[in-house]
Amino acid sequence: MELSDLPPFYQTLIQALKARTNGAAEGTGILKLVNSGKATLGTIPEPIQKYTLGVQNAIFGDYPKTSDIAPSIIFTVIFFIFFVAHLFVFFKNYSRGHKFWLSLCFAFYCLLRVLGFAMRAAWGHNILRLETGMASSVFTIVPIVLIASFNCVLAQRIFTWKHPHLGSTNLVWGCMISLYTIVTGVVVMAIVSALVPYIYFLSQSHYDMCRRVGQAAGILCCIYSLTALIFVIGAFVIPTSERGRETWTYQPWWIESFAPFYYVERGAQKRAQDSFLERDMHSLDAVRIIASTTEMPHRALEKVQSCTSKSGQLNHNWSIVIILVTTMLIFISSVFRCVSLFEMQEQRYQSWIFRNWIMYLMFGVFEVFVNLFYLIGRVDLRFYRPDRIANSIREKRRSSVNNGDLSQVDTLRGSDLEKVENTGSYGSPEYNNEAAVDQAVPPVEDVHRDVGPN
Repeated sequence: MELSDLPPFYQTLIQALKARTNGAAEGTGILKLVNSGKATLGTIPEPIQKYTLGVQNAIFGDYPKTSDIAPSIIFTVIFFIFFVAHLFVFFKNYSRGHKFWLSLCFAFYCLLRVLGFAMRAAWGHNILRLETGMASSVFTIVPIVLIASFNCVLAQRIFTWKHPHLGSTNLVWGCMISLYTIVTGVVVMAIVSALVPYIYFLSQSHYDMCRRVGQAAGILCCIYSLTALIFVIGAFVIPTSERGRETWTYQPWWIESFAPFYYVERGAQKRAQDSFLERDMHSLDAVRIIASTTEMPHRALEKVQSCTSKSGQLNHNWSIVIILVTTMLIFISSVFRCVSLFEMQEQRYQSWIFRNWIMYLMFGVFEVFVNLFYLIGRVDLRFYRPDRIANSIREKRRSSVNNGDLSQVDTLRGSDLEKVENTGSYGSPEYNNEAAVDQAVPPVEDVHRDVGPN
């Protein structure tokens, strides 16, 4: 709608409101204009609302209308169900001593989506609820970055599984912390660039500057969403170093399956941790990795104890598929939103990429599939890394070694062999031979071997 399409009376009112902006760019300071209009007119007439909406900067998903209420409510309900599901998985696992904190992170992400879609539905009832609309915009931006971050954590665990020494170095952790710090800044950039034009009157140059900041943040978000893919590719492309072949690893050997309805035996993690009082000193500093029965091609790698499973092999082919598929879905969503930032169109002239169904597909349907992959694929089992050995156990074991009680190892080797012969198990039902005991409790002469950091 053009200004000339309005009746002369409304044209005069709009010109009077514009005169209060001190020559600001059209489309900025809408929050102040609406408050001013309400103070002057009491109720802002429909034609003025339509014209003012038309000159606003087009946003991904468009400004909501009454037709947006139903799909927004549907996705609000769906993501609330996912929120409850992730919480259920976390507390069910926690009650059994299996602490996968990322399940809480997934629940928090779903909660943000719930708030975002619920606020969009409320905004659709009344387009003048600008504060609600701006909050909805924030909850549109943040979750897509959060889910990319969580995917990056999962991919890093695949990398550390393949390269225990390299994946646990201070260099890698320093790079990850630096990356998350930069991404936090990118999120702030995206939020500020999205909200400032609505709150303040800006000159055309400052308005364009805000748009460029938003574009830069959009590009960085697209790149960041691919970091998980980079970790997975790097895990299989980078050759294993000699140090990596000699690194001790500690994986959750008590996990029997990755099935959708499987949960670990209650207290299994605690019993495994207590067993470190009876193990070689080097096992206390073993690199914690995810569970797998897959034998690495460089089988010189030392393990605290091998994973076994009554249900078959615990491999990570599907774990990699989960990361690759979810990463591509997140990347596509990020690209579409990024492209919309470069259009720089007014709402009345916006192209097809701003249509609401595009946003519901990207931030709704795609992320529904992401959550289904996480829940049905049981990432809480596939990507679980054992808890760090408690300091009390570390100190007890070190004190026994420092006191010269190395004969304990020989005694334990005999008791463990007897345990296997009598019960057929050593922390896992499949430990039923002497070779397994040799791996579970390393010989005394290996006590002083160099090992990688935790």
